[in-house]
This record gives sequence, C-alpha cells and structure tokens, in this order.
Amino acid sequence: MRQKSKWEYLKAIYPRYRKVSKHLRALILDEFCQVCGYHRTYAIRLLNGPAPQPPPKQRHKNRLPTYGPKAISVLSAIWEAAGYPCSQRLKALLPLWLL
Repeated sequence: MRQKSKWEYLKAIYPRYRKVSKHLRALILDEFCQVCGYHRTYAIRLLNGPAPQPPPKQRHKNRLPTYGPKAISVLSAIWEAAGYPCSQRLKALLPLWLL
C-alpha cells in the first residue's frame, strides 16, 4: 500500500475511531494495522493524536553564490600556490597569505 493510500485511509478511519467504544476501537485498530502494515503502537499514536492534516509543502530556495567571481579566483590562486591543502588547513593559511 502506498503512503498516499495509507494517508487517505487514516483520514477516513480517524473520525470513526474517535467516536466508538473501546471494544470497537480494538477491532478498528486491528483492521487498520492489518491493512496498512503498521505496528500497533504506531497506529495507536496516529489514531489518538491530532487529526490528520496534509504535511506543509516545502519550498526549495535556490542559494545565491556566497562568494563573487573575484573572491573565488583569489581563493583558488591561494589554494593552488599553497599546494592544494584541505579546507581546514586552507582556513588556517588564509590569514598568513592575506597579510
């Protein structure tokens, strides 16, 4: 069963689970676990928690370049002249080269 189908099933079963008695809840819970393949404790958390709402859509922000082309050319020249050190060593070398 796909995640979207499980989500729709949870939305359909949630109000029914909240309204019925304890004995019927156990039956609904058994059915929910069997259909979705969830462990019982996880299913109980889903059904006893807040009402299911769709997750918020995440917007991907495009990062702007941190350094300009001039800074990158200076850094690459220092990196090459220093013998291609790793980032930690390059960070330690930069104050010495920029004096």
